[in-house]
Amino acid sequence: MQLMTWNLGRLGSRFGLQFEPYNRRVMHSGLGRFLDKPLDLAVGLVEPDGQQRVLPFTMDSDHMGVEQFSNCEQFDRMNSITFRGYSERYRLRFEMNVHSVFYPQNELLSTMPAFYLELRVSPEKNFRNLEPVGPTPKEVELFIRVRRGDTQITAADGGLRLDYTVPLAPLDPWERPGESADRVAQAPVAQVHDRLVSLNPEAVPVPTGNGLTLKLPVTESSSGVKWRLVWASHCADPVLDIRHRGAVRPAWLRYTEHWADVDQVVDEALRTRDERLALSRRFEKLLEQAPLDAAERHLGHFSYQNFLCNTFWCTTAEPVSGLTPEGDAPPRGPDREWFSTWDGSCFYHGVVDVEYNASMFYFALWPRLLRLLIDQWADRIAPHTESGGAVVPHDLGFACSATDQACVNDMPVEENSNFLLLLETYAHWTGDVSRVTALADTVEALAEYLLWADGNRSGFPSRGLASAVRSESAALKIARKQTYYAIKRVAALRAAASLLARNHRAEAARRIEDRVEEDLQKIEEAAWLGDHYAVAADKSALDLFNLGAGEMPGWDAYSIFTGNAMLLPEMIGRPPLLDRDRLMLDCYRANVECKGRYGDGHTSHEPQNCRISQNLWRDMLARYLGIGGPGSAQDYWDLQVMSNTHAQNLGYTDTYIHNRLHNYPRGMVTLGYFLSTPKLMIDRLTPGGTGTYITVDPDRHSQQRWPLLPLADWQAGKIPVCVVHDDGRVTLEATTDPVVVRRSEEDPDSSVSGIEFIG
Repeated sequence: MQLMTWNLGRLGSRFGLQFEPYNRRVMHSGLGRFLDKPLDLAVGLVEPDGQQRVLPFTMDSDHMGVEQFSNCEQFDRMNSITFRGYSERYRLRFEMNVHSVFYPQNELLSTMPAFYLELRVSPEKNFRNLEPVGPTPKEVELFIRVRRGDTQITAADGGLRLDYTVPLAPLDPWERPGESADRVAQAPVAQVHDRLVSLNPEAVPVPTGNGLTLKLPVTESSSGVKWRLVWASHCADPVLDIRHRGAVRPAWLRYTEHWADVDQVVDEALRTRDERLALSRRFEKLLEQAPLDAAERHLGHFSYQNFLCNTFWCTTAEPVSGLTPEGDAPPRGPDREWFSTWDGSCFYHGVVDVEYNASMFYFALWPRLLRLLIDQWADRIAPHTESGGAVVPHDLGFACSATDQACVNDMPVEENSNFLLLLETYAHWTGDVSRVTALADTVEALAEYLLWADGNRSGFPSRGLASAVRSESAALKIARKQTYYAIKRVAALRAAASLLARNHRAEAARRIEDRVEEDLQKIEEAAWLGDHYAVAADKSALDLFNLGAGEMPGWDAYSIFTGNAMLLPEMIGRPPLLDRDRLMLDCYRANVECKGRYGDGHTSHEPQNCRISQNLWRDMLARYLGIGGPGSAQDYWDLQVMSNTHAQNLGYTDTYIHNRLHNYPRGMVTLGYFLSTPKLMIDRLTPGGTGTYITVDPDRHSQQRWPLLPLADWQAGKIPVCVVHDDGRVTLEATTDPVVVRRSEEDPDSSVSGIEFIG
């Protein structure tokens, strides 16, 4: 595909590379995006007549005897990116692959701060019918050279060493001049050490000492002849101040519990290279079974790496000397573990509404990380005197200080609701009731606040309504009786009632359930407009800032937010709160009426003001509801391409030009394709304590293979797959839990031998 900015990251370990071909550089740092600097990466080959050809990541130019390859392009996979260019003069094809190994629930593999590089050169039979200037050589010289400001680069130990410092103050190039000056000036500095090591022993340093060179045979790409390298990084200094369980402590990157310095990282990366790459590539191939279209795949790969770039996995234990003699990690306890995610260019840690969308990563691949977040949020929940309840913080901190909420606006209805919905889904999805038991008082307090938030008993909250939605529509900002909030509130209250009932608090649960039923009826009566739910059930603009006394503009618009609270309950088999037929019609009509250039706007009143993650969230709900038709992933992908070509280098971008949400983690909702398309439902806490109930209900109109990621036994390498055959039959491969295949309503006579059907 076309060249565009592309990120690679490591889970929780911050080492990141942002390839920017149009700027002819790589943004690089062992502490990741926004803590990085430009790196000049000259990587390529020397043609037989001495001309150097390079990929577009260096400012070296013709007057230096350097020329870019022709027809540069790139190819992405989940864990890797390959850049390709051509020497048309000698009919050569050059490729560089950079692989960020990942395998679910394998911490040592997924957090190791290292990338694997592979360079190879192959013959090309033709290039646009151009006559070559000479025969294709049997062997060429490859090279890799790096330059980076304020960095000591030396050749040693069969490779390069890069030593540099990083001020612990993230910088966004879109910030206003001077906005971050004080933050940078006051920031502590961390020491970082990189090593770029060749596995091919024939590689030698270049005369300038800032690179390596190797003569490599020109062979077919299937030959296995490559220049293999490892690029590792290590920071042994604290990178965060966190408040955890009442105490403020420095926090180190968690990998320091396993590797004391960059040399230990390199040693393990080299020793386990083949095993790590085999697992990582297996994971890639597993996902590639799924029948996603090209735009869905690109979007998924792109947003996934941006999510990884934003993660922090830390420990409050000082670095140790590495692995034990037996090769095990040192013992650890939950009190010294920390996980959070920056919300991209905003730099807030662990934002609840951001993690609400990004939770598809946790539910699909790594639930334990969500449990860590739940505990960290719970540790910061504050009492609310007026309601007798409590409120969840918006975030866990800012930049490199995760000590307290940093956002100036509380969002109690929004975040209380998100927390309760995430907690309920986590418990039913995993069967882990420990957090439900430990947080029983907290759940009741959060519900008390949500009950109090409806100050006039209208079914619509009137207090605590600040939102993460940044919109030009007054109806979504300040209107009375906003439908989105009303539905999210009652969904969270239903979750709280269920959690309290499980904790034998029957009286509190019944009281909340009664309010849910009462408020749902009020919402249905006040907000339904015949083919959709209104943005706001109160059209009056009276006394709302300077809007006058007329109607609120956009109060009756179509909105993609109506079902925002419905996706997580669908995943655990809870029926929709709203009338199902109405909800489906609302979802369908909003998709028609809110259409913009890059997806649907928040409402039909503002179709160009879109948020991609919310579009994707709505799309996943639509799949669970059984709404078919072509998806809009190409529109979403178009925004990413536009935002990452020519002068734009924004990484995953959640919004159009209306605000500054770039290099953002919310796009991780794309993993929801693997849950919502086969309609995977998991409830490990079925009513009456009867155990686990898991179902799938895929579309049967075409052949498909869907890996059921949450059911995988990753350690054993056993991953169930839902298979739809050409005759509409559905079978399951490698199941680890009993799974029920639901009967398709459109094909009531379908049957699969040996598999139970329902519905």
